[in-house]
Amino acid sequence: MNKVIKIGFLFPYSSIHPNMSNDIMDGFFAALPAAYRRYYQFYPEFIDQGGSEPVKAAINKMRMFHQVDILSGFVSYMLLPEILPLISKKDQLCFFFDMGEYLPPLYPLPENCFFNSFQFWQLEYALGNWAQKRFGGKGAMLMSIYDSGYHIHSSFWQGAIFAGAQEIDMHIVPYNPQMPDIKDVLPDYLSRIEKSGVDYLHALFCGNEALSFFSMYKQSGLHNKIPLLVSPHMASDVVLSKISHLGLGFYSASGWNYQLNTTQNILFKRQFEQSTGRKSTVFAVMGYEMGLALLPTLPQMQKGDIESAISYLKTSWIDGPRGKRNFSIQHNFEKPDVEIEKISLQSTQYTEMVMEQGTPMEYNHLVFEDIHSQCVSGWKNPYLCV
Repeated sequence: MNKVIKIGFLFPYSSIHPNMSNDIMDGFFAALPAAYRRYYQFYPEFIDQGGSEPVKAAINKMRMFHQVDILSGFVSYMLLPEILPLISKKDQLCFFFDMGEYLPPLYPLPENCFFNSFQFWQLEYALGNWAQKRFGGKGAMLMSIYDSGYHIHSSFWQGAIFAGAQEIDMHIVPYNPQMPDIKDVLPDYLSRIEKSGVDYLHALFCGNEALSFFSMYKQSGLHNKIPLLVSPHMASDVVLSKISHLGLGFYSASGWNYQLNTTQNILFKRQFEQSTGRKSTVFAVMGYEMGLALLPTLPQMQKGDIESAISYLKTSWIDGPRGKRNFSIQHNFEKPDVEIEKISLQSTQYTEMVMEQGTPMEYNHLVFEDIHSQCVSGWKNPYLCV
């Protein structure tokens, strides 16, 4: 059959990663043999920062007007209770993306819903666990009000607890619309952290605030006194490429390394970069994984046999740039391979050295409920969509 599979894509705004959605869609096509690419077409719908009303309006338009076969794009787990009545259809396959800013929901989800997550919460748990084992004593966390509204910092804290931590200091920089740059207030926080005598510091900031933090951390002289661990976003190329001149050294956790020398990663980079002319990103990885997962379902999708496609995805696995992956929350996401890295900034470049393999959280671990109960912000926008 020659039916074209329509994929509706929830396309959010991101000042931090403007190409995140385009990279996913281009990554999807990079995973397909050239002869099969004509059988898929994306229908992007702009959802601003991913709030309730824009997302619901986009879903309704894609289902009723475009009559898409697959609903995809970025969706926050916090928004699911509001949109489940719109997407819980046996004749509608859903394949959503998230960065893993939240743990998966504790309640059961419809069988037609699949999620490709970068699992930031797993990386943070592994980083906290490693930090406590490596440095011992008491740690501190310094973060923006935005980052504090997700499960990321709580996952780091739980990882440290599991490694024997008794307490950790938490410092949150409040939002102030009259303050265009947090550089004005960071010296006071860094001074307090230094005087507290903690054994390590974990920082969580996004976008320009991440750049400001690194600058003030260097100026404070704290880089010679307290080991620094940063969030996966702060250790991404989009940030590191702008601060290499600072000459700092710090640690982070990675779920995918551009330099990873596996057959699957080499093939992915070659296919994506040859087809787009852009450097591969984590978003391209996630789109590529979607392509690997959905291609085997093409015959069923073209015949309109959505139930068979859903049944296949529930039990199937792919072997991609991040290793073995599955996309059904109900079948307990495959735990990611996590690498603890030491990052060294050197003049106009940076290096990433793998220290050891991190320990991710067991799925349905007892701390799941604790972490869920600690988040009271209710942020519904996907992480980095600001």
